[in-house]
Amino acid sequence: MKKIALGFIFAYSLGLTACDFSKRLETKGLAQEIREKQVKRVTPAQITAQADEWGKEIVGALNKQFPKKDLVDTLQKFFRVEISIGTSHNLKNPTNGLKINEILDAYEYNATHKITFTDNIQKNEDGSIYYFTSPIVMGEQVKITDKTKLIQIEKESHLDSLSTRKKGDLAGIWLVKFTKNNIIRLMDMKHVKKLNVEGRE
Repeated sequence: MKKIALGFIFAYSLGLTACDFSKRLETKGLAQEIREKQVKRVTPAQITAQADEWGKEIVGALNKQFPKKDLVDTLQKFFRVEISIGTSHNLKNPTNGLKINEILDAYEYNATHKITFTDNIQKNEDGSIYYFTSPIVMGEQVKITDKTKLIQIEKESHLDSLSTRKKGDLAGIWLVKFTKNNIIRLMDMKHVKKLNVEGRE
């Protein structure tokens, strides 16, 4: 998988700056250490809901700000995830497992048939890894229209043909990889009760 490329700007509606977000995560550090030592009993549905919630938080911060290396590193370290970006084609990998590669194919299918793009959370076949995917759409996450800047973004992000894409086209996909063990370690049991587990597995 292509690792996240630094040096491009995506706009998003989440009201956090990179600095604010980093500080916010730092303040959670001690509480996180305490939570990791707790014995927890959680359901598969709760694990899925938590990964989905954190995936949205991570991608929201990245879309809001120029994804500087320090922000990306902070997100990966705090949530203990791997963050990748690219097209569905270059994100596909046999190590992902069949399910996640089918999800990546579905994004391309939706692009071809003009179907609305949505976030997705999917676990691998043995349930040890959770993949959060989120579309990067021209005019939504990518609001830059200057072709020179878009060509530069292409080089830095490995997103294809941004300068020729139209508003509403799929530019790429965020892929956030969680491990089940780390999700459980970092879960706050007080918050777990508030998670929306309807329809989750």
